Amino acid sequence: MIWKDLLRQFIHHRGKATSLVGGQGIDDTLFDVTGFADQIDLTTLDVIRWAPAWMTRGERLLLFALIFALRPLRYLEIGTFQGGSALIVASAMDASGSQGKIVCVDPRPQISPENWKRIEHRAILLQGYSPGILAQAAQVVGGTFDFVLIDGDHTAVGVSRDAYGVLPFLLRGGYLLFHDAYFSEIAYTLNEFTMRNADQVIDLGYLSREVTTQTSSSGTIHWGGLRLMRRK
Repeated sequence: MIWKDLLRQFIHHRGKATSLVGGQGIDDTLFDVTGFADQIDLTTLDVIRWAPAWMTRGERLLLFALIFALRPLRYLEIGTFQGGSALIVASAMDASGSQGKIVCVDPRPQISPENWKRIEHRAILLQGYSPGILAQAAQVVGGTFDFVLIDGDHTAVGVSRDAYGVLPFLLRGGYLLFHDAYFSEIAYTLNEFTMRNADQVIDLGYLSREVTTQTSSSGTIHWGGLRLMRRK
């Protein structure tokens, strides 16, 4: 597409990577899109309809928009399953002309060969458990991550383990996005996590209000919700 060629020609640095403790901070590069600020290939959004992700329409749109606008260079997702969120992220990176890389972590991934072909140009799949595999994840992309999606073990213990485990591999200024944040166990765990780590993370709150419900003999369970945090 012509707009993609223009994007690659006009992107340039305006600023420096943030200087932070340990020498590892998120890149604060700005991208000048003056000549084509209103141009977007809407066909890149088609992935939102068919990606095999257990996400609502709002969550899919939001994930696409966050990746498109923030342009992370190293994206990690904990919990890939059929690859739906990775497909959305890869499509957003392709649409923005980003050089971003994706690392998918899952103990039992079930990505179809057809869908893997769609993202293999920028994605790496690691089969294993978080947080034990996270050092390898950072190594294969040459550094720590500036955007992490946690959508794996939905127990309180599992979410806490992933959240604490990923902090050493998240750049200062990097983003931490949790899915199913309205699920009671996850909501409680994230409240606890933010209180105990107020010196390390900023809780930016819930970004979506759509949920799906599941009714059982014990009551109604809410699934869904994206909650965003940023490392200080």
